[in-house]
Amino acid sequence: MIRLALGITLVLLLLPVVAHAQVVPERELEIAKALFDAGNYKDALKRARDAMAVANFTDEQRLELHRIAGLSAFNGGDAEGAQQHFLQLLQLNPDFVLDPFAAPPSAIRMFEQVRKQNVDALNLVRQQLALRAQQEKRDAEERERARIEQEAQRRKVEELTRSTTVRVIEKRSLLMNFIPFGVGQFQQGRVEWGITFAVLEAITALTNLISYFAIEGLFVNTTVVTLHNVITSTGATDYPIRYRHIPPGSAAQAAVWRTLKLSTGISFYALWALGIGDALWHHRSEIVTEHQETLPVARLSLFPTQGGLGAGFSLSF
Repeated sequence: MIRLALGITLVLLLLPVVAHAQVVPERELEIAKALFDAGNYKDALKRARDAMAVANFTDEQRLELHRIAGLSAFNGGDAEGAQQHFLQLLQLNPDFVLDPFAAPPSAIRMFEQVRKQNVDALNLVRQQLALRAQQEKRDAEERERARIEQEAQRRKVEELTRSTTVRVIEKRSLLMNFIPFGVGQFQQGRVEWGITFAVLEAITALTNLISYFAIEGLFVNTTVVTLHNVITSTGATDYPIRYRHIPPGSAAQAAVWRTLKLSTGISFYALWALGIGDALWHHRSEIVTEHQETLPVARLSLFPTQGGLGAGFSLSF
């Protein structure tokens, strides 16, 4: 029975603590402000003090509660209590100024007197607040940096989980290496060498062709003798015998063209052979390349609509 009585007593003692722990700071601040605005300074002072004793207020909320408590104490004739709350207010914000439309001049004079009497302590508070602000700024920057790093890491992991390795196998023909004009080099992706062989072989082949037609243009047909009364399927007719040759006057010119034709012909086949050798030297029958590709991600989302439920589908790449 004694243990039961002690247990009941302990529960009854804890009930006020639990009730106070459930105090809502915003609600308590509104009630204290409403009591102060209604002129009920005694209850406003008590409400503000009780709330600050148990509730977890922010600095801004606590500053407002000290203002209400200080002015309530001043209006209630409690000068010592007013000075105490004014000092606590200034310790939260040494540069706070009372609103002349909400506080009487005598209360403002007391407030400023408290500021002057504690000027050294308030300067120290200012330094502490400045240091705390700097520390909070550094902490915020560090949190933001950590958030950015985590986001980058998350995206990297997401890309790795979404990406796949694609292997491309390219087959290359051996016969392509024997085709002139740098075809073998182009097949191997060596474009510069392919262009070089193509241009040089094209120049030599074109020059050789021009030389051939130039030499052909120097030939003339000369009639040597004419045979008379030659019997053909259509009857007797005259049949001339012609001789195709280069006139003596064009012999030197023909010699130059023949030399050019021979040299360009040899050059063309030499370049062709060189291109074949180069292509065979760099030939690989199979080329394997790998690259990463990101797989698309499909997402299905549900959202409420007027009178029902909607669904959405998204596909991201």
